[in-house]
Amino acid sequence: MPLTDLNRSVMNTPAHGAIRWLGTGLALLALMAACRRPAPSTPRQSPANLAHILSLVDSVEVDTQQLAFVHIYAEYPDYQPFVAASEGVTCVDDVGRLLEVLEAEILYFDREDLLPVARGLSRFLLHLQRADGTWNNFMWADGSINTSHRNSRAGFGWWAARGLRGLAAAYAIFQERDPPWADTLLARFRLGEPHLAAILAAYPQMVSTGLGPRAGWLPNQAPDQASEFLLALAKMQAHSDLDYSPQIRQLADGLLTYQYRRPGSDVDGLFFCWENLWHGWGNLQALALLEAFQVTSDSTYLAAVEYWADNYLSWAVAQGSFWEISVTAGDSIIATELPQIAYGAGSSYRGIKRLATITRRPEHAALAGRLLGWFSGHNRAGIVMYDPASGRCFDGINDPTTVNRNSGAESTIEALLALQFSALNGP
Repeated sequence: MPLTDLNRSVMNTPAHGAIRWLGTGLALLALMAACRRPAPSTPRQSPANLAHILSLVDSVEVDTQQLAFVHIYAEYPDYQPFVAASEGVTCVDDVGRLLEVLEAEILYFDREDLLPVARGLSRFLLHLQRADGTWNNFMWADGSINTSHRNSRAGFGWWAARGLRGLAAAYAIFQERDPPWADTLLARFRLGEPHLAAILAAYPQMVSTGLGPRAGWLPNQAPDQASEFLLALAKMQAHSDLDYSPQIRQLADGLLTYQYRRPGSDVDGLFFCWENLWHGWGNLQALALLEAFQVTSDSTYLAAVEYWADNYLSWAVAQGSFWEISVTAGDSIIATELPQIAYGAGSSYRGIKRLATITRRPEHAALAGRLLGWFSGHNRAGIVMYDPASGRCFDGINDPTTVNRNSGAESTIEALLALQFSALNGP
């Protein structure tokens, strides 16, 4: 019997006595907003293995609705899910990104069997969004929401951005397959508009910092968060009749003010993530600016990313990449090499890979190849981080000789996104 509904798409398995989905495939589709290319008539083969990430997917019934979620942590050597006592079993941060994985699999690789999972995950996002458009992040195993953890209090920050990215991905999936459900997702996405409008109302006010004037209109004054919101808006604009180009332009203009421009400095061209800090746990500014370029045709955004690639990124990749870099008001650089995680490698990779598809410059393609190689062992530890046979990605490089062999949702999703991004953005 075909699996046409979430409740008929799950089965009890011996592992953990939990409800699981099994399957293969994955990917990212933030590139849909930029490339605007139609799905191929003949499905392509996904380069990614979804077996591990789908083994971490569970469900719970809340108010007669079956919600799907992905466990945050899976521990070496048997990779059974485990729960952080203060957090919960799952979070919007991971579910939002997993929906982007399923978006690409369904739209580009003909994985219609994943539709029930996508529906269940999108139900989870609606459960974690508040009526006022703010979001909580963590959920307990019984379906109740963790409202007390500092990374789960209702707000409009990181988990709001990830939730909106997930809703945009779910809308793309169901827009033609289930228009009434897509309309519900769109309405919930739009609950974020007043919050974003209140933030952007400060445009074009600047604030003084030790490193010069910076935009005073970014969400929580954080360019890394702003990038996430921009990606969500660009994807929804690509798939709906909404026009978010003014907001996209304002966010992109703010990102430009956080680019470090010091010719001769090793980190010339770096995009700060927060104040005077760049970090390897999310740095999607380059990709976001290229999305803004695709929406607005403003070559200023493209030029900024090229400057990043030709200066800072070339240096950083040659050094073996980093965990954290800070710059003082006197232009002194403090760089920390380790640890390193898939989220950092994947974020930089997607930026340079997208740039390479636009510029067609061989040096950009070479940089992209070297960054993608982080997953296959071309990293400071010389250890293969992603196993294509199992679909697992290790949680991080601890030091030059050892890695954290746990394989939770974030590390695996980020590896899969990178692999899929490579396939969908040309050779």
